[in-house]
Amino acid sequence: MTPSRRVTLIPLVGPFHTRFPLYNVVHVRELLQSLAPDVVALATLPPGALATPAWRATSEIALPHTAVPWAQRRGVPLAEVGSVPGLPDEPGEAGDEEAFVRYLSEFEDGRAHLRQVQAALAPAEELLGRALDLGRVVSELVPALAGYDEARRAIFGEGPGTGWRQARAERTAKRVLALDAAHVAVLAGVDELAAVRAALEPHAQVEVPARQPELSEAAMREVRERSLLDVAMRGDVEDPAGLLGQLRALGTPEAGYHEANILLAHGHAAEALEKLVSVATGDFQEPYY
Repeated sequence: MTPSRRVTLIPLVGPFHTRFPLYNVVHVRELLQSLAPDVVALATLPPGALATPAWRATSEIALPHTAVPWAQRRGVPLAEVGSVPGLPDEPGEAGDEEAFVRYLSEFEDGRAHLRQVQAALAPAEELLGRALDLGRVVSELVPALAGYDEARRAIFGEGPGTGWRQARAERTAKRVLALDAAHVAVLAGVDELAAVRAALEPHAQVEVPARQPELSEAAMREVRERSLLDVAMRGDVEDPAGLLGQLRALGTPEAGYHEANILLAHGHAAEALEKLVSVATGDFQEPYY
């Protein structure tokens, strides 16, 4: 019997969205909008996380930047379905994986196993150095990280050496399946997406979009502006004068903040301070900066 529940998995790449101009946080929002899900499930946040502002510190920057604000504006329910080690009734404890690595590093055989696992991560690390779009994230990066997980499980077994990946994925899938919705869009970290997919597939129709929907002119303009701001935030600026002019043209508090940082980095402390003072009263709440 074919499962009737439809689940769409959307990969998140954490801070690497700032390095992927073809898959930045605006692309994530536009993908969500094109899917029109009944519920948006957040696989990187544990239940109850949205109740306090602390969730905004997540490394999955697409959530506070675009995804959560989009759902809130549209009235689409949000559900935190993540499993985080160390929280009550969750698999594993906080710091298990790091402690396991430290323990193995004390022994020659352990260090050899760690080198094997690190070698398995190399394909994913190489991909992360490129500017990927959604298609390559899904077709190349997700499998590369799944291969890394398989290598860890083969060498260490499921447990602290894998960050309890399979057990946590099963817990996340159970929470997704408990949602009262015909179509759930799940925002999942790219490193956990394959495990979550495997846990869901026996119980739901699971899809992972590999193509970005066609963007409106306004969305394309926002994508370009977001990419400009991401470059400014990273600070790897070849033409500071040109970038400063573009940031001034945007005129947003975030653009002003980056402008001040670039001025300071290039020896213009007084101008940087003046700019910071001028943007300090701006609205940094929505959109999130």
